[in-house]
Amino acid sequence: MEYTSNSSNRTASDQLPTRQSFQIHYRPSDAPQPGGSRISSFVPRLTLMLVMFFFILCSIVFIAWLVIHPLDPAIRLSSLSVSNITVSNPQFAANYDIEFTVNNTNKKVNLCVDHVRVVVAYRKGPVSSKILERSEYLGKMGESRLKAELGRDAVRSLKDGEFKDISDEWSKKIVNFNVKLSVRAGFQIGVLPTKQKIMEFRCMNLPVEFLSTKGTGKLMSGGKDCLVHA
Repeated sequence: MEYTSNSSNRTASDQLPTRQSFQIHYRPSDAPQPGGSRISSFVPRLTLMLVMFFFILCSIVFIAWLVIHPLDPAIRLSSLSVSNITVSNPQFAANYDIEFTVNNTNKKVNLCVDHVRVVVAYRKGPVSSKILERSEYLGKMGESRLKAELGRDAVRSLKDGEFKDISDEWSKKIVNFNVKLSVRAGFQIGVLPTKQKIMEFRCMNLPVEFLSTKGTGKLMSGGKDCLVHA
């Protein structure tokens, strides 16, 4: 009797273990996007380039204005009159009419003056102040006149000692005032951004003579140059 072995009838391929194939399936949100790495690296590079460009541009503008070095405007107080005076402690109320002459001393730079604030003071105590809602444009080596009218509504109170001294001087018909002028000067040339500078000018020791205690006082000198106060 012959027995046939089942194992001998199996082929070699049947005897080897079968290989299993595996596939990785990505969800749409997890799947790698083509070009995503390039975009993520481009954004910081673009930001860095813009920052560098802005820094270089600011440096060029700074150096240009450093080389140009515009000169400060020259301001002279041309006239000062004081009228309609009322003396009542602690106020020396009056109307002040002031005229300034503004000169642009630059041969290549235009000048714009605005944000003007005028203060009339006795010694260190302000007696009146006003902000002028106007601007003046001066071309190269240009000149302009700036008028300021300070009414009684802008009056300020004085300290006891200052009020006593100004009352004594007024009774003698000569009062020494000081005038302060604060401005914003804008320098302009070509395509460069405007260079702005806040400045204060002081016109000191301005003797005003009154012909009578009820009349108008006039500046005794023919005018006075105002000095830049740092």
